[in-house]
Amino acid sequence: MADDADIANDYILDAVTRALHNRPAGAAKKGAKTCAECGEKMPPARRQLGFQLCIVCATENERQKSLFGGH
Repeated sequence: MADDADIANDYILDAVTRALHNRPAGAAKKGAKTCAECGEKMPPARRQLGFQLCIVCATENERQKSLFGGH
């Protein structure tokens, strides 16, 4: 029978696994100095997180995917 510590450990492991699975595809790469789509300078915080698109282009990209079912 699992005790509270085992249950908590399983919960944390599941949460970390989901977070790693759901992270943005560009997170493992070095961030771009300029946006790959519009060429605007990337904010330092987005570069540190490994993103290739500025927030405006990323938002539009996500919107297009949701409208047209892209992956």
